[in-house]
Formats: sequence, structure tokens, C-alpha cells
Amino acid sequence: MTSGLLFLKTIGALALVLGIFLAIAYALKRWGKLAGRPVSQTMEVLARQSFGPRHHLIMVKISGERNVLVGISPQNMSLLYVGDPAAQGGTPSRDMGENI
Repeated sequence: MTSGLLFLKTIGALALVLGIFLAIAYALKRWGKLAGRPVSQTMEVLARQSFGPRHHLIMVKISGERNVLVGISPQNMSLLYVGDPAAQGGTPSRDMGENI
């Protein structure tokens, strides 16, 4: 009888800890840093150019501030260019060759 009671107490404690963990995770997701801002606005694909069935260049805007050019091939992904967040109108303020 004692081992059965100990087992139930252990399961109850585990359920309580998991419940608290899930409540905290829910609260952070709902009222955390990204609250009020859709996830799709944190990273947005601006343009995509294909150079074959599995080779692409993708221009991505990150957090509405910075443009990033990424090259994708079957072997890897390469960061080709990071735009200056201070540049106005989406035009890069530096030559693209500096960041390759």
C-alpha cells in the first residue's frame, strides 16, 4: 500500500511541474516579446530567383530592418549579402562584393 501511495504522489508532482511549465510557456508565447506582431513579419521573402531546379538566390527582410541575400544549393546555404539597416528605400549603401 505504501509503494502505491508513493507512486501516486510522484505522478501528481510530475503532473504539477509539467502543468506549471506549460502555463509559463503559454504565457511567454502570448505576452512575450513577439506579442501583437505576427510571426510572418519577423522574416519576409522579398524576391526569389531560380538558376536551376535546386539553385536559388533569395532576398529576405529580417525584422523589417535588414535585407539579407542567401544563396541556396543542394550542398549548402550561403550568406551572400547583409544590407545596412540605415539605408533608405531598400537600396544597399555598400557594394555587394564587400560582403561575399
